[in-house]
Amino acid sequence: MATDVDVQYFSHLNGLTLGNNWGDLIRLLDKALVAGIELTQITSASIDEQGDIHLTLYAAHNCMLFQIIELSDFADVSVDGVSRHINGKYRIKGVPVNNQLILKGIIRTVDNPPIVNISSLGSAKLASLGYDRVFRDTNDVKRVYRAKDPSAAHPFIRVDESLTSPDGTSGVYTSTYAKSAMVGLIENMTHIDDYTDTSKVQLPLSGANVALNFDITGTGTGVTRGWSKWYWTRSNSVNNAALETAAQAAGNRAFTLIGDRDAFYFIRPSDTSTTLKMLSGCGLFDAAHKNDVVPNWFLMTTLYRAAASATVALSSTVPHGGLPFALGAAMSRCFLPRFDEATRISDHVYATPQMPDFRSGNSNLYSPNNLAALQIPLVDQQNYLRGTLKHVYYNGKNYGALAQATPILSDTSMYVADGIYINDSGTIGSPIFYLGEIE
Repeated sequence: MATDVDVQYFSHLNGLTLGNNWGDLIRLLDKALVAGIELTQITSASIDEQGDIHLTLYAAHNCMLFQIIELSDFADVSVDGVSRHINGKYRIKGVPVNNQLILKGIIRTVDNPPIVNISSLGSAKLASLGYDRVFRDTNDVKRVYRAKDPSAAHPFIRVDESLTSPDGTSGVYTSTYAKSAMVGLIENMTHIDDYTDTSKVQLPLSGANVALNFDITGTGTGVTRGWSKWYWTRSNSVNNAALETAAQAAGNRAFTLIGDRDAFYFIRPSDTSTTLKMLSGCGLFDAAHKNDVVPNWFLMTTLYRAAASATVALSSTVPHGGLPFALGAAMSRCFLPRFDEATRISDHVYATPQMPDFRSGNSNLYSPNNLAALQIPLVDQQNYLRGTLKHVYYNGKNYGALAQATPILSDTSMYVADGIYINDSGTIGSPIFYLGEIE
């Protein structure tokens, strides 16, 4: 069985920055979803007795265990008398020092094989999650992403950091206010602002105003910007109320972004805390019903529309959905298209994750286990069992108040955990993400 090389993760530890600046989120998404991160020059490479590939780089690489490296421009190499392709994707198996990597490689076929030195060197990068940037606006504040080589089920993912309405005057959001991207999923698009067509499934969706999710109205402290938002800077931590108008602390945010071309998840704080973080995400879930009419999309987001002058607590003011996996069933919800094949263009519904409790990674329900990961089914407000979330699992083991992405190996299964805020006492838990098998 080959090692899985589909689910990738990125962290601030890779040298990526998510600071208190407009544009930081979409530039992070450009790298993690689309481009990947080029590593410095490879100065030597070899294949050891087990078939693992050893790389030495010119400078520190900032890579982490179990991340995916993509090699390119290497010439074929003779291994055990057979010409082998070196180019492709590999899991990081070891990080001996900060400029060396060991990649889970190829199977050796002879007894006591010699080390193979690779003389024709190519390049390496941290592989992206596997998306295309379909549209980018001329002002460089909006993006539309979609899975590479998509199926019909894959949505267009629109991420909008705009500060003004299209006319530039009827809605103006002050640049010093809290920073968030307006995020939505759309069935198909022919240009970057193609979201007003009432014949398309969208998530979220208000049938009364299909443009509501990306609508900016008003000025000054009375401005109202968007509906479904991924915050990354506010004036207060996730467990406290904040005004959008209040100043936010400078500095880079700790984050983890993880997933593949089907779905990804984004963990980050709303201030400079390293543990009081929140979870967002979007993409496809594994459907329990056919999805040819109603798509199997999910969106984890802060769904709330209010003027910038309103005091908002993500843990209480937002009626549901602001903090998946935290604070009980009401707050922990995510959003799905309504399961109604007769009226497929309908307002969205919320869905509640079915878990033993809402203290993933904290309650330690299964403490004797070395690892305790449970798949998470979704039941919507119509009481349909819709399916299960991809990649993310309920964590029945307490790993402490995690402040960053933490790789975990259980037998041959690879996981990554990171801390999130889960209740009003400031308790930290953690979902755990399955990366696949390393063989």
